[in-house]
Amino acid sequence: MNNTSTRVERAQKPRKCPECGQAPLASILYGMPAFDEELERKMNEGRITLGGCCISDDDPAWECTHCGLKIFRRQVQ
Repeated sequence: MNNTSTRVERAQKPRKCPECGQAPLASILYGMPAFDEELERKMNEGRITLGGCCISDDDPAWECTHCGLKIFRRQVQ
């Protein structure tokens, strides 16, 4: 599990985890998804993880399913 307190931000989804080097990173899906075979397959492959139904304007976009590092989308200024 990730123990760093430094916020990690990227403009786009990294190919591999900047902390542990594992790939692929999972996209975090928020809200109430409709579960189907495709969603289940992507979750089993580590390509999607669920982020819950409470959404803020500052939620991480990606997560390493190996070490748990959460990566935020860098906001364009």
